[in-house]
Amino acid sequence: MSGALLAAVLLAGVLGLAGIGAAEIATGTRAPRGWDELSDAFSVVNGIFSAFALIVVLVTLWVQFNELRMQRAELRMQREAAEQSGHELFRSSESVVRELHNHLLEMAINDEDLAEVWPEYGPDITPVRRKQFLYANLILSHLNLNYRIAGQGGHPWPEIIAEVFESPIVQHFWEVVREHRLRVRSGDAISRDFDRMCEDAFQRFRSPE
Repeated sequence: MSGALLAAVLLAGVLGLAGIGAAEIATGTRAPRGWDELSDAFSVVNGIFSAFALIVVLVTLWVQFNELRMQRAELRMQREAAEQSGHELFRSSESVVRELHNHLLEMAINDEDLAEVWPEYGPDITPVRRKQFLYANLILSHLNLNYRIAGQGGHPWPEIIAEVFESPIVQHFWEVVREHRLRVRSGDAISRDFDRMCEDAFQRFRSPE
């Protein structure tokens, strides 16, 4: 709007000057003296219109630049909103999958026949200890999900995990599964960080100072 207003003002000024010049020529108050002076008069008018045309081009470019900048800002906001929506959708889907996983663990804990479907933790693991391992897995899965949702900041996660690892059963469970988890989940940055905190807690209780 401001660019168009400026262009209109300049156009009105140029037309006013041209009108004054035409009136002077028509009334004879400023009659040209020969073809040279007449040519000079038209050269002045031509220069004024050329300057006006240049100003119009510059104003047009300025308006287009501002519009392009606004479009880029709007596209950036839309892209950020789409990325945020994608992250939220992923977290929601992951939460649903983990809830299903936890439900399967609960079913195995409550039914020995279903517990036998899960892979053995080792030949020396009794049925009672296997149920306890399933429950320990359920606890750590719950903490891992909270770690993903709540984020890395705002909670003393090493202390929270260390408190869980005060249980000898949790320590025994981690001793059995740690090598597999640290190897298989190495590609997931969040799970890798969580498992590293579990490993630190395990080492702390394994070799107390």
